[in-house]
Amino acid sequence: MLRTAEMSALDRAIDDLYNMNNNEKLKELARMREKAMHDKASELEEAMQTGEERGLAKGRAERDNEISDKMKKFGLSDEDIKKIFNIKLRK
Repeated sequence: MLRTAEMSALDRAIDDLYNMNNNEKLKELARMREKAMHDKASELEEAMQTGEERGLAKGRAERDNEISDKMKKFGLSDEDIKKIFNIKLRK
């Protein structure tokens, strides 16, 4: 008996899917929802990439500043450091 009830529910679900597939308004709503989900995923991916790029740039700048500070301790001038590494020095 349980098997009959399960099959009946499955049959109803299949019937509902066929009916929805034949309904143009529902198909258009599904397309719009899918597009919105795709757009959101693209926005999130772009935001993650931008954040990673900013993080890398910040890390590079911090590394460059550490190197220039060490070079200054060894007596190199700002001009010499700029010539060697072509980096922006913090003041």
